[in-house]
Amino acid sequence: MQYDPYADFQKLQDDIEKQKLKKKALEDKLKSTKYKHENQLDYQKNYKLRKERTHRLVQKGALLEKYIEEHLEDEFEDTLTPQESELLLDVFSDILKKNKPYVIKQWNIKKDAQPKNG
Repeated sequence: MQYDPYADFQKLQDDIEKQKLKKKALEDKLKSTKYKHENQLDYQKNYKLRKERTHRLVQKGALLEKYIEEHLEDEFEDTLTPQESELLLDVFSDILKKNKPYVIKQWNIKKDAQPKNG
């Protein structure tokens, strides 16, 4: 059996290529893991803020139903759709703009009349 230096060289070249592919795969996996970890941290950081915002929006929607839809139940068969609510709030916005001093004055009167929690 004769020694073939070219075959050894070719085998080393193939091993180098395999190692490069493994290195590339590991680098890609590391990048992917870092990306997932960073996104998880962002999710955890923002989770509490999103939860508070969601709770606040639900409360505001309930107040809209309580104070607005209750007074308009003769005009509407069912609860307002989000689009109808937006139109109604747009109308109220126009009224607020035209009567802002009065609205702010009444708001302050009602706010001052509330008992202090503390």
